[in-house]
Amino acid sequence: MLKTYLIVLPLISLVLLTSACSNTSPGKIPLLPQEETPVPKKVEEPADKPSPSAVRKSEQSLNLGVRSYEDGNYKLAAGHFQNALADDSLSASERVTAHKFLAFIYCVSGEKLACRGEFKKVLTLNPKFELSAGEAGHPLWGPVFREVQAETSVKKQRKR
Repeated sequence: MLKTYLIVLPLISLVLLTSACSNTSPGKIPLLPQEETPVPKKVEEPADKPSPSAVRKSEQSLNLGVRSYEDGNYKLAAGHFQNALADDSLSASERVTAHKFLAFIYCVSGEKLACRGEFKKVLTLNPKFELSAGEAGHPLWGPVFREVQAETSVKKQRKR
């Protein structure tokens, strides 16, 4: 049995070495074959679906708007919110956020009609929307939101 191993083992090594050498150029040390990495195929997006870059731009505008608002730069924030809303790739909740902050900006700027208009858009997108306790208690936009909310609920009751 030992004789068989002594004969078969070198033969197996020779076969493996020969097959590895056939894949290389003369004079080069044979390497282990490498598996080819499959190249992923590009998936076509439906024409009506916004491109990922458009989605990222509108989300980025929304985030920049919130940051600018928090920094007290309301004019810059309003521009970012309007840019985000100009693109249809925002979700309904993101659109609510943009309109809500625009309403805040308009109220703080003394533009009550524009503030009301933004709150109407918020309630059109989400009729059950409520301001947080801190937001609802704000002396400038809290009362405006409650007025628009009351008007919206009265209109709904009339339609029924």
